[in-house]
Amino acid sequence: MVRMLPLPWREAHMKKIEFDGYLLVYQADDSEGRWKASYAILKDRAEISRGSLPLAAHSEDEAVGEILAAARGHTTSALHA
Repeated sequence: MVRMLPLPWREAHMKKIEFDGYLLVYQADDSEGRWKASYAILKDRAEISRGSLPLAAHSEDEAVGEILAAARGHTTSALHA
């Protein structure tokens, strides 16, 4: 299950998504003509990963999909490590 979470106005530049018991906090922008993202993955309020990604996205919806796919891949690989 994926659930988009509302944010207070002062944190509007960061977005949050809950998925599979994790919390993904991210920021994506195309300010330089290409989409890129910074993110952190949390489990039970503990950060388990953070990083940044260049994205192939052409829209914000595509960017969110790529970020979520990368986060899911990272959490799945962490379980098997």
